[in-house]
Amino acid sequence: MESQVLACLQATLSPEESTRKHAEEQLKQLFLVPEGGLSLARILLAQEVDISQRQISVLLQQYVNQHWTPASASFQHPITPIEVKGQIRPLIFNGLSDPQRKIRLSAAFALSTIAKYDWPEDYPDLLSNLVSLLGGSPNSVHGAMRVISDFVRNDLSEDQLLPVVQDLLPAVLIILGDPERHSATTRAQTVSVFRQTLRMLETVKDEHPSSVKSAMDSLSPVWLNAFTQLLSLDAAEEVRKNWEELSIRIEIFRTFSLYHNAFPKYLHPHLQTYIPLSIQNLKSLLPSFHAFYLSNAEGSHEPPSPTSDVGMLDAKIDITDLACAIFDFLTPAVRTKTAPSILIDGQGDGNEVMQGIVDVVLDYTQITRENEEEWMEDPNAFVIDEDDETEQYGIRTSGYDLIGSMMDKWSHPVTNILQSRVQQKVQESAGARSSGSPDWWKPLESALSLIGGVSDDLREILEDDEAAGKAQSLNVQFLFDQVIPGLLSQSETPFLQGRAFVFASQFASLLSDSLAGQYLGAAVHVLDSRDVSVPVKISAVKTIKNFCRHVSPEIMQPQSRQILSLLLPLLPEITNETLYLVLETIRAVFALDTNLINGDSVVEVASRIYDVWVKFTDDPVTTAIIEETFESLAPLPDPSVAPTLVRLIGPKLAEAISTPVDDDTVHIPGEAVQLANSLIRTRGGPLEPELIGSVTVAVMGVLRTTDDMDVIQHGMIHLTLVVRKDCDKLIQWHDSEGNNGIHSIFHLLSRFLAPTFSESGGIFVGELIMHLFRKAGSVMAPVLPDLLRAVVGRLVTAQLPTFIQTLVLPFAYLFGTEYTTSTIDLLSSFSVPLPDGSEKSGLEIVLAAWCEHSDTITGSWNIRVSDLGLSKLFAMSSSAQDQRLNGVVVRGDLVIDERNRDTIMTRSRTRNNPNQYTQIPFPLKAFKLILKDVQSEPGAKGKGKKVDYDIEEDDGDEDWDDDDLLAGGGDDVGEFDYLSSWLDDKGGNENDAQDDDEDLKSDPLAQIDMGQHLTEILRQAYMNESSNIHQMIDSLTEVEKKTLREVLTLS
Repeated sequence: MESQVLACLQATLSPEESTRKHAEEQLKQLFLVPEGGLSLARILLAQEVDISQRQISVLLQQYVNQHWTPASASFQHPITPIEVKGQIRPLIFNGLSDPQRKIRLSAAFALSTIAKYDWPEDYPDLLSNLVSLLGGSPNSVHGAMRVISDFVRNDLSEDQLLPVVQDLLPAVLIILGDPERHSATTRAQTVSVFRQTLRMLETVKDEHPSSVKSAMDSLSPVWLNAFTQLLSLDAAEEVRKNWEELSIRIEIFRTFSLYHNAFPKYLHPHLQTYIPLSIQNLKSLLPSFHAFYLSNAEGSHEPPSPTSDVGMLDAKIDITDLACAIFDFLTPAVRTKTAPSILIDGQGDGNEVMQGIVDVVLDYTQITRENEEEWMEDPNAFVIDEDDETEQYGIRTSGYDLIGSMMDKWSHPVTNILQSRVQQKVQESAGARSSGSPDWWKPLESALSLIGGVSDDLREILEDDEAAGKAQSLNVQFLFDQVIPGLLSQSETPFLQGRAFVFASQFASLLSDSLAGQYLGAAVHVLDSRDVSVPVKISAVKTIKNFCRHVSPEIMQPQSRQILSLLLPLLPEITNETLYLVLETIRAVFALDTNLINGDSVVEVASRIYDVWVKFTDDPVTTAIIEETFESLAPLPDPSVAPTLVRLIGPKLAEAISTPVDDDTVHIPGEAVQLANSLIRTRGGPLEPELIGSVTVAVMGVLRTTDDMDVIQHGMIHLTLVVRKDCDKLIQWHDSEGNNGIHSIFHLLSRFLAPTFSESGGIFVGELIMHLFRKAGSVMAPVLPDLLRAVVGRLVTAQLPTFIQTLVLPFAYLFGTEYTTSTIDLLSSFSVPLPDGSEKSGLEIVLAAWCEHSDTITGSWNIRVSDLGLSKLFAMSSSAQDQRLNGVVVRGDLVIDERNRDTIMTRSRTRNNPNQYTQIPFPLKAFKLILKDVQSEPGAKGKGKKVDYDIEEDDGDEDWDDDDLLAGGGDDVGEFDYLSSWLDDKGGNENDAQDDDEDLKSDPLAQIDMGQHLTEILRQAYMNESSNIHQMIDSLTEVEKKTLREVLTLS
């Protein structure tokens, strides 16, 4: 059999295509017999066979994936017989010790896949065999570590994890401490294996706290001690001997970061050692970093490449990777409870350790040779790496995050150090330039970049200094007087020249109007110049965008028209990140200078931007920016802008919405509806008849048939916006059969509420119905009973919580109006069959669904609707105005028993042991919900104490039990005080778009002080002698009683 396989393998190398294809077909046929896989395993180990034929990792892996187990996604019959598997496993295992590295890798690759399926049930001795192999030759260790690296990435149960902790990790630790016998990359893998084990322990610590604590108590001391010894060795000397030593340090610091997140109490006592060691490692490697990464001097070398197998670790090992890992470790470490004693001296100033952190960040965030080359060739890469708001991970991002983290805690000590270092870098750069160094500009650019990276914090500090009459902590004026002006024309160093422009814009709010105008004019001049490099032009665009954030419209107005004329022609020529930047800057300019755009100029702006949208409808970032741009254009003060926009692109959008799609254009209708919504969302009514007659008609047409979830959801949003902004236009519009717009929407609602219609597609249908009630009540009156019956019928079968929430909103709205009683009458007048064959009244179904989901309703307006309706029904029920409410039973509190007491209820546990709830009367549930809601309203009386919760300083010293949400307690802190404290500080829902909507803000509901309203409802019910609230108090929890006491007693 082996000879047949070898012959086929040889034939697959033939230059003749027909021969190769025939051989490949023969191999497939050989795999269909049990001995096929066995032959591959034997050939893998056959020393007499040529290495090119033994290296069959792809074929062996393909065989295992296709024929080993039905659990494989690639499985094909026949399955490998059990007895053949028993012969193949030891053969492949022996391949882990082969003298040839490529054979070891092939064996490890195949064995890792087998282990995933077979261990421990069908391959129980695998782990013990791997541990034994770790005591063998370096070749055996290398092969075993490759398998182990994969092995610990599998999801292991507690029972499977125990032997890993007890048997595997001690053997792995021995390898880490034996540099004479094992390569640096193999030793680095041992740290990676340890970290992966920590990650697995983290996943089970809530379910098995005592077992995990015992494991961590035994593991941490020995491993952390080993890390301390390794990091104490001189990094430069170790790396000089073997570049791959870097990988060990990288893995150690990544492990520290995991410790901080998962098991901080084991790490934090050692921070006094590890923080200084971090700085020591980076300072030691600084000459190598300069020589291999920064220097442009003649004869500069590239960093060495790894010479041995890097295993499962990164193929490229760089000092910058180590710097990132250290910065990522230090960022949370400098915020811990132990940090002040490490970073601050007796006078409250930053000590040598804090100064060292600032120094290494400045050193390692300099522009490298690779940065220079890439940024010159690829403008998009320059924009990504230099974008303050990007999520692109890199050394500058991690370094600035570290400085920002320190500034959050010690703003003035850090600022004082920055002041000293900036002065130093200015002087050193001047000296280096005089001596002819080609890299003289890099330290200065790094300093300006760092200062700009934390400019928001620094501006706040400088404003505080001015308000207190103190000298500036950072002398920005010195930079503007002595440094920045000379750099603006420094064309031979384009990255420093561009940085000077951006720096000026980041501190533009500190400049006089005259000086700010001059800097802005200089940026515009650069943008208009043909002789300026691309990085400087991009920096000029960023500068203009920043100026729009920090200066008044009066400074921008003299330049804004020219800026727009320079930016718009760039749009057809640019893509990706550069396009995003230019689009955002265009929007920022006319959003600041709101008089820039009129009915004439909007034509060119909108046309050019719409052309970009057509070109990039498949780029979600571009389409999102363009939608925001049109949202900013539509409400501009010139009254001719919005109608012009509608006439210009309304018909085009209507066509895009209505045109049949294929696989390449299936996304376009949804994107077109979203863009159309941007023409409406940010402005009030009335709307243009052309908008209704083109776009809205197209939306209603496509909603009749489409199954595209994006189109359905955004189409419902569109109809809701039109109803809210100009319902009269919908009533006035008629189709060819004489039906008006409201009638057309009503027919669509019958589709949206059908039991077979997608719940995810219908998550906005309730808001549409609610706003129809608000704006078209008289028109809806004839169909109201049938519509409400349809909604109740859909509630019975609804499963998705967000869908249920939207369906209860129309009822909550009606309950809060003058139609409360008539709505109750209607819902009480009919019953609906349930899936179990029983029946319930419409009132029971609505109240049960509402009570179960009311506390997860989103959107500030929707929450107010729910609160008002709930409070009105509670007032009626507590005063016995309507006994029908008292007879409705709904879901109450979670039943705490032995299954869930002091236990984190994971999804799997909840599935196996579903939560049980009490069943209570609706008035009591409404009482409980109002007590909860009164805590979260800014105007409420009796809110809990503000508490300063600094999550970052948690040292994890609680054995993980105290975060149980089911635990009782709360002597001083109420259940809702976390939320209340946040609301006090932030104002609550600060980014909620419903708060800024003019239509909703003008509604009478928005004028109600909801906190005060809920407080008064509770007080009136308590003081009403005929109220049944006093009987309900006994059924409240202690937290709820505490809230009620505060509501009743605090003024």
